[in-house]
Amino acid sequence: MSKTVALLKAGGGKSADNSGLELAARRLDIEVEVLLAIDEVESKGRAFDDKGRLIILTEKHVFWRELSKALRGKASRMGLATPKWSRNNYKGLGGAGSDKRWDRLDQMAGLDETAALKSVSYGAYQIMGFNHGLCGYASVQDFVVAFAQSEEIQQEGFIVFLKKVGLLQALREKDFQQIARRYNGSGQVSYYAGHMQAAYNRLIAARGKVRTISDTKTELRLGSKGRKVSALQERLVELGYHLKVDGDFGPATRRQVVAFQVDHGLAAEGIVDPQTVEALETALPINLQPGGTRENLTVKDLRQAGSKTIRQADNLTLIGVGAASIGGVAETVRGLEGVAGLEALKGFSGLIQDIAGLVAPVLGLISDNKWLALIAIGGAVFFIARQIKLRRLHDAKEWRHVG
Repeated sequence: MSKTVALLKAGGGKSADNSGLELAARRLDIEVEVLLAIDEVESKGRAFDDKGRLIILTEKHVFWRELSKALRGKASRMGLATPKWSRNNYKGLGGAGSDKRWDRLDQMAGLDETAALKSVSYGAYQIMGFNHGLCGYASVQDFVVAFAQSEEIQQEGFIVFLKKVGLLQALREKDFQQIARRYNGSGQVSYYAGHMQAAYNRLIAARGKVRTISDTKTELRLGSKGRKVSALQERLVELGYHLKVDGDFGPATRRQVVAFQVDHGLAAEGIVDPQTVEALETALPINLQPGGTRENLTVKDLRQAGSKTIRQADNLTLIGVGAASIGGVAETVRGLEGVAGLEALKGFSGLIQDIAGLVAPVLGLISDNKWLALIAIGGAVFFIARQIKLRRLHDAKEWRHVG
């Protein structure tokens, strides 16, 4: 038997009240009844069975997908895997807490533990094992062992998952169709959305609350302020874009909105229209996207992508090389015509001003030799251009800027 499955079967999970969930709901400006409705639909509010074991449900079609091709035939013959979802996949499993569900997981893990654990949904919120990264865990083993400990840990993972899959706005607006589509998949949206809506209505009625109409969707743009802007900024930060969450849609926020739109093939207007909102809700964080890394990005890549900053720095490089090269003196003089030495560079950035301060004493010593002066200026300009390129490359790798 798999050691991880044996540990899960030992039980001992601790239940919790909803205080942690209520705190998270207040912090995220979501009605807690919306979160509880998902809980009720997924597991009837049960995180563990009577033996303290996680509520689980194995998925044959997911196991087929997670297995290597070499094992699929054997798994199929054992009745453990199938290429497509079907209601018949659950035949013989019994209800929540049934030993038969654990027996099937045992058999699956006997073929491939990692694939098996990824092919099961767990706990109060029935989050699939293959979503372990979206809950903040490096491996599916870490994920299931943590979820088996307590319902409180499951609540924390649930909130992280909702953030990372882009559901916060839909939760705030009680858009159960969108919630079901993202949470349960596109196969049975109306079924799950209807059940969530009904559960929400029951919870609202039980607590004696008055239902309110969701906020009207409005476009966010430069100059917008308030909670919706903060939610936008929080979502961009979650997705890996760098900016300050302050509720003010200023130039910095607009730049990151444009970067997001460029990355997702949208019109790069810097306005959060319905298409951008939908993309924000469904987008995955950069580090979880296929190929979602810029670790191997180079200055050449930025140049080919049309970076204006790199192009300007390239122009500076040409001027610097020309100044430092005896053969390029004439071209450099023409390029700098009408410009007074280092003063031509001082408006470009604070970095240039710093370099100008370092070169000025040298120029004072060689001011009577224009060739040495040009070489000094050329070297400084070349260095500045290189630093600008490296800084832009660093920002691009950190997803702070793409221009």
